[in-house]
Amino acid sequence: MITVPSFGALLGWQGRLRDGMEHGLLSMTASPVRPPIPVVRPSLEMFQALLAGEPQSALTLLDRAAAGDPAPPFALRPAKRFELQVGIRSDSSATQNVIAVLEGSDPTLKQEYVLVGAHYDHLGIGTPVAGDSIYNGADDDGSGTAAVMAIAEAFGRGPRPRRSMLFIWHTGEERQRWGSSYFVQHPTVPLAQIVAALNIDMIGRTRTAGTDSTKWTVVRPGELYVIGSRRMSRELGEINEAVNRSYLRLALNYRFDALDDPSQLFSRSDQYSYAEKGIPVIFYYGGEHEDYHRPSDTADKIDYQHLQAVARTVYATAWELANRARRPRVDKSPP
Repeated sequence: MITVPSFGALLGWQGRLRDGMEHGLLSMTASPVRPPIPVVRPSLEMFQALLAGEPQSALTLLDRAAAGDPAPPFALRPAKRFELQVGIRSDSSATQNVIAVLEGSDPTLKQEYVLVGAHYDHLGIGTPVAGDSIYNGADDDGSGTAAVMAIAEAFGRGPRPRRSMLFIWHTGEERQRWGSSYFVQHPTVPLAQIVAALNIDMIGRTRTAGTDSTKWTVVRPGELYVIGSRRMSRELGEINEAVNRSYLRLALNYRFDALDDPSQLFSRSDQYSYAEKGIPVIFYYGGEHEDYHRPSDTADKIDYQHLQAVARTVYATAWELANRARRPRVDKSPP
């Protein structure tokens, strides 16, 4: 018999709750706090049963969480108890990264690589919102996926840079960076030869007149969040800024780059897998909006002019890195 004294901790794991609900699974994992405590990821049916007779229903809480309006924690009724029978089941599925290489023109420097990547996975089919269960992912990360394709095409059609280009469309970023973690464990080129990794995630949306800026962090048109550019290489950050100043002059915003930033975005996308291996990285990001991880993240809401400006800026930065005589100096330890 397990007594549940408070539902607050469970509400704090909304992403995990949604994952468990979508797959209809009950699982238990260790919490990062000490001492470790079990964390339940219920099916929708279990979630509804847990909240039967409580101040707010399961569906109300999930709708509020999806709308960015989570309810404050509350305790379950003192008499409520439930039993768990825990079994272990191992499931496997197949997926893949998509990788392309453009060989450089310099006989020596072509042994080094500039990596440009994005993740092509999203949430797929999930909990219906207003009757829609297709999570389109146009911004997250259709925008980055398309940008990498355009950048690769531009490199392929133009003169070849001195260094080789490595383009990677990662799988499983939404599942704890499966694709990038796998790549750095099983690289197709020597990791020591990757001079920098540029990651693009959610660059297609900009703030509109209806955006609540107290709730959402999406950028204004012509603005771009830059994360991690100086964390391992001061020189890489300087190159990124110099290219931007000489080209489209986007408003580079370092809001999420502080080591103590509560969102910890630096460790939440694919660039972190490369940073852990000592490769200097830049994470280009556009911020969260009201359609983040919802079926309503659709292509008609993309600001294509802004998306093009960011893609051109990343291309110009990659071109500079691929043609410099010397790779960016790493002067700080991996995170």
